Amino acid sequence: MSQQQPPKAIKMGYVLAMGTELGFLIAFPLVICVVVGVMIDKKMNTFPWFMLTMILLGIGLTVIDVYKVVIPFLEKRSGSKNLNNKK
Repeated sequence: MSQQQPPKAIKMGYVLAMGTELGFLIAFPLVICVVVGVMIDKKMNTFPWFMLTMILLGIGLTVIDVYKVVIPFLEKRSGSKNLNNKK
């Protein structure tokens, strides 16, 4: 029983870039939505309703953004594993 070695690890630069991109994709929409929600609440004296609404919007945008980045990465990675198994 010979075990196949897993494919060589992904290059460190690519991993760091992906991690940084995901960090910004998670933080940026949430921060912007919270700031906009607080500004609207202060202007209309409705604290915390717009802030909570904008937080939910920010979470939704974050999920969509992360999905758009992670799914192609996983498909590409699983496709490369399939190609390695065929050789």
